[in-house]
Amino acid sequence: MAAFFKWLWRVNAVLVFAVLVAVIAFLLLSTKTHITQPLLEYVGPLPSVVIGKPKPSYTYDLEKDLLIGADTGRDDFEIYRLTRWGKINGMPVTPDAAATVNLLVEDKKSGSNKWLFPGFDRSIVNQETVLTGRWYWHEPEIDDDIAVEIVVLKVIEADTNGDDALTEGDRQTLYIARFPAAGPEKLLTADAIWFTMQNKKEYQIGYREKGEGFLAVYALPDFTLVSKTKVEGFPN
Repeated sequence: MAAFFKWLWRVNAVLVFAVLVAVIAFLLLSTKTHITQPLLEYVGPLPSVVIGKPKPSYTYDLEKDLLIGADTGRDDFEIYRLTRWGKINGMPVTPDAAATVNLLVEDKKSGSNKWLFPGFDRSIVNQETVLTGRWYWHEPEIDDDIAVEIVVLKVIEADTNGDDALTEGDRQTLYIARFPAAGPEKLLTADAIWFTMQNKKEYQIGYREKGEGFLAVYALPDFTLVSKTKVEGFPN
């Protein structure tokens, strides 16, 4: 009888050991699953956090364009510029905190108004008057009063360098505006326009296009192309 109980005790010990091993194995496997996937079984995948760039708010001002209007010497029309001001959280947006986006031509005789460009999605970064009449290639006389009729405008029309602003780092277009006639004429578009200069009866433009520098010469006042010369050594 003693031998029987001794054998039964050994069997029970083996069974207890086996159960203990099974419990330990279950706990290890269960813990591994929860460590490698601690949240997926309970809350699902975490949502991605998207931080958007704050969008500016814009206000617009219409005022007399002194760059053109003050020197026109004309009494039949007036020029006004529309300026867009951008702010984020009350602070000016740079580098285009203020941009001239369009010009308004007022016909003083009829009282009618017309925008020079369609819409307001651009930046007019430079305005240059072109001298016409008798004295733009001679010395002016005291009684000369030559009215300005032609203005060359440098305009940025698209964000081509991806900085979320219309600046001179983008492609640039030169337009000819003949006042008081409505509708600008496109003269030239380039990656960069380094300089423009009137030299008597010629208008000269230095610019870069597709990595190469050029000097273009136009005849005044019709702006017909006289020559286009490749120039080495212009800056990038």
